[in-house]
Amino acid sequence: MLAALAVLAAIAVVPARAGASEPVLYVGDSLGVGTVQQLRSNTPPGALDFDTRVGRGSTEGLAVLNSRLRRRHKIVVFDLGTNDASPELLRANLRRARTLTGERLLIVFTLNKPGAGPFNSVIRAFAGSADNVFLVDWSSVAARGHLLGGDGIHASPSGYRRRAALVHALIRGVRQARWAAARTLNPR
Repeated sequence: MLAALAVLAAIAVVPARAGASEPVLYVGDSLGVGTVQQLRSNTPPGALDFDTRVGRGSTEGLAVLNSRLRRRHKIVVFDLGTNDASPELLRANLRRARTLTGERLLIVFTLNKPGAGPFNSVIRAFAGSADNVFLVDWSSVAARGHLLGGDGIHASPSGYRRRAALVHALIRGVRQARWAAARTLNPR
């Protein structure tokens, strides 16, 4: 799975318009604010539900996820952790997020912040623990592509475009796989 994401990160991904049949729920912090702005510009109305806020930690994000998650959401982006105080807190909240989302696809990001190593270890281990969790290795992508802003935490304008493109590519891939599976099970 990480190899596939590395390939996606290495190529220039052009977002395709997502279908509105399976709205995505995006819960995030300040990085999510910038990423959602880019996602919205390439997503038809009704295909993206979101709740992002500057300074949000994963504990608050869980409350938002719990209140905003609906049956129609088949994909959830949980873009949090930068504002968490400890990797242990993030680990517990990622597990709770997976419990809330059930079998839905859950997309998470690695982080860029001082002391990110232990946090990213938690996120990578979490992503490897279930088939329905996909990792955007943002710390690696951003380091190779010079996609961070001056603070080394937030994305640059091109970084936000890249983050959105990576999320779009994952969503598009999941939808295509579901379509192919449905065609195989129900050939015309």
